[in-house]
Amino acid sequence: MSVAPGYRLISVDDARMGEMLEVTSWGFPGDPEPADLAEWSRMLPHGRARAMEIEDPQQGDVGTLAGVAGSFTFRMRVPGGDLVPVAGLTGVSVHTGHRRRGLLRALMADHLADARRRGEVASALYAAESTIYPRFGYGLAARQVDVRVPRGAALRDVAGSAELTVRVERLDRESHGRTLTLVQRRVSRPGTMTLDDDVALEARFSDPSTERRDSERARIAVVEEPGGAPAAYAIFRRTDRWTDEGMPDGTVHVTQLAAATPASAHRLWSVLLDIDLMGTVTAAPLATDDALLWMLEDMRAALPRLRDNIWLRIVDVPAALTAREYLCPVDAVIQIDDPLFPDNAGPWRVTSREGTGHVEAAPGEEPDVVLSVQELGAVYLGGVSLESLAGAGLVEERTPGALHALAAAFESTSAPVSNLFF
Repeated sequence: MSVAPGYRLISVDDARMGEMLEVTSWGFPGDPEPADLAEWSRMLPHGRARAMEIEDPQQGDVGTLAGVAGSFTFRMRVPGGDLVPVAGLTGVSVHTGHRRRGLLRALMADHLADARRRGEVASALYAAESTIYPRFGYGLAARQVDVRVPRGAALRDVAGSAELTVRVERLDRESHGRTLTLVQRRVSRPGTMTLDDDVALEARFSDPSTERRDSERARIAVVEEPGGAPAAYAIFRRTDRWTDEGMPDGTVHVTQLAAATPASAHRLWSVLLDIDLMGTVTAAPLATDDALLWMLEDMRAALPRLRDNIWLRIVDVPAALTAREYLCPVDAVIQIDDPLFPDNAGPWRVTSREGTGHVEAAPGEEPDVVLSVQELGAVYLGGVSLESLAGAGLVEERTPGALHALAAAFESTSAPVSNLFF
């Protein structure tokens, strides 16, 4: 991996987190308040932070950072319910004065190689700009719905909801870390990330004042089953507002939520939609088939807005394809184009019986379907069809009928989404 002359790749230890934040503020405009530095630092992936350090005075002050990136250690749910190790890329930034020198490309190559070394099958990210990451092999694997629901919106009944209890409290790591961990493990939706890693969990509790804008400190609603087991939670803030006529019209901003059962989802929304002095509830990210959209008696009340969720870059093709379920039997040879990792290129024979997939190298065999690693990342969680991508000219069918069979096998029974922003 080549690094631009005058720079070197380093790992960023805890003592330099402030410097990392400074570079990040160039990529993502904002000036963290000194009092908030500790809170901002909680968001960073301690132990997996990397940077470009200046070593030539012609490039700037020697020893300062010109670009940064980090990644969290996650396990991600895939179709069929299994969990696979993935890297959650975050905070990728290059100082404005050091752009167009290949620093981003070197940081990305370093990150993907590191993910491979750690045995992670993919890298996942939220893209600040959707045109940047496809050139590194990332495909849009999930879309999300953001909703804006009026207070008091009626919900259809769900059996067992009334038997569940709810606690509404200020968000606190000591009190709620275990709750988040347990609920995330219970959610079966593809794209869901677990919070078994302590650093990834710690980031959930960062609450800098500059992020609150006009809202309060973060709070949490926890739904518990008889016996006390947590089944759902929502992290939210409230913004106070009154109309010119003196009527309360505040907003509940839900920034993270998860529900392991239909009853817990209903109980959670029953509380969120009935908070005093509020007029509206906004919530994101939700899956495109989230339970709320079907529980609302008036589906249009949600005012849904569609946008991209996580992007995936597969770094270990056979491990990734073996880990997920296939909805119908399939036997096809696929050719993957991957400029960064030639051993991903295939051809690969993908077979499946009774949902269990098997992937093996198929050297010399003619492919039935040809696609890039970007398109493989897009279809991996079942959020987009191979046939849709073929319709856009992004996937090529070489054997008639193979594309339809492979697309059906790659489908998921529920839409993927990551409910964690990172």
